[in-house]
Amino acid sequence: MADGFSPEERKAAWWATDSRRAVSGHFVDVILEKTGKKAIDDLSDIEAVQMGLVMQPVIGKLFEEATGIKVRDLDIAGTYDKEPWLRAHGDFETEDGGLLEVKNFNAAVINKYPDMDADGNALPLPDLVQCVHEAVVFNKPHVYFAVLFGGQAFRYWRLDVTDDMKQDFVQQAAKWWAMAVSGTMPDPESPEQARAIFPVGYEGSITANAQIESVYNALKTIKERIKDLEEKEAEGLTYLQSYMGDKTTLVNVQGEILATWKNAKSSKKFDAKALQSDMPDLYDRYSKEAAGSRRFLLK
Repeated sequence: MADGFSPEERKAAWWATDSRRAVSGHFVDVILEKTGKKAIDDLSDIEAVQMGLVMQPVIGKLFEEATGIKVRDLDIAGTYDKEPWLRAHGDFETEDGGLLEVKNFNAAVINKYPDMDADGNALPLPDLVQCVHEAVVFNKPHVYFAVLFGGQAFRYWRLDVTDDMKQDFVQQAAKWWAMAVSGTMPDPESPEQARAIFPVGYEGSITANAQIESVYNALKTIKERIKDLEEKEAEGLTYLQSYMGDKTTLVNVQGEILATWKNAKSSKKFDAKALQSDMPDLYDRYSKEAAGSRRFLLK
């Protein structure tokens, strides 16, 4: 793990990153990981994650220069004194009695963040929840949130965390943790999550009620429209590609690029069939059976 915690430690408590993911559309994934139904991703080889660790002291220094507030490393795991299952990993502690959480984000997401002098409550929900989580665990009245966007733009916010905010968060976190401990799965929010929650299908049928039939009919209509649009898309692509011929770029009369049609860089591809034919024993030795995934079909 990039943060030094083992999967066992991650599963044994509810961390600030869990809260962040819970409100970011990944709640199902968190519960699956806590219950051991899904492996926790190893982020140690992810370059973006490693660069975030490298840039952490740099962003801390930028914050000191921008605010005049000194910080010290808080690279430890904290535990909420009232609920031992609620834990957090901190970045920095500030000399004015708060915390500093730092991020190294891609420049493309800067438009999702308000101006530097905006109230911290205007932060995107995942950032807000993570800050409140850390304020609860480390018993701090405020948290600074600092971001370096694309290595160029630096911004920071101060979030004052009231007792009511802390109480509301702990109550919500307790519900999340109870689901993790009991293995109670939340409703899936995507087809991928539905497949993760129900990976195996057992023979049998279930009768649709009126609402389910209504959703079925609407989905069938949508799929028919998608098929019609895909056919129209194919017609349009064929027409443009035929017009371009062997040229790579389509421009308008002003010279502005409308489309490109270029060859992708050549690459090597492993030929499993050739290996199976030439060296069947070796192929069998390194082949393993994988469970088939469920396939959903509208009839």
